[in-house]
Amino acid sequence: MTINLTEAKAHLGQYVAKASAGEIITICERNKPLAELHPAHLSFRPRKLKMGSLKSQFQVPDDFNEPVPEFEAAFYGQRPQRKTRPAK
Repeated sequence: MTINLTEAKAHLGQYVAKASAGEIITICERNKPLAELHPAHLSFRPRKLKMGSLKSQFQVPDDFNEPVPEFEAAFYGQRPQRKTRPAK
């Protein structure tokens, strides 16, 4: 069921009762969905990942803990030093 926001404000108790009975109610404003009322047992919960489930999908780079010159320069208020090219 889709209802307008003003309708939801006026008859919230009725729509909460319908939602607790199992009906999903979409609340819209200017025909754009804003929120849904649904029974509490249908709450969306984030999926929990098991430790190690992404084991082969990411590798920590070797220079992960190395300082980043641009960041340090900005953090300490210094200008970043440019890398110089060797003289020919």
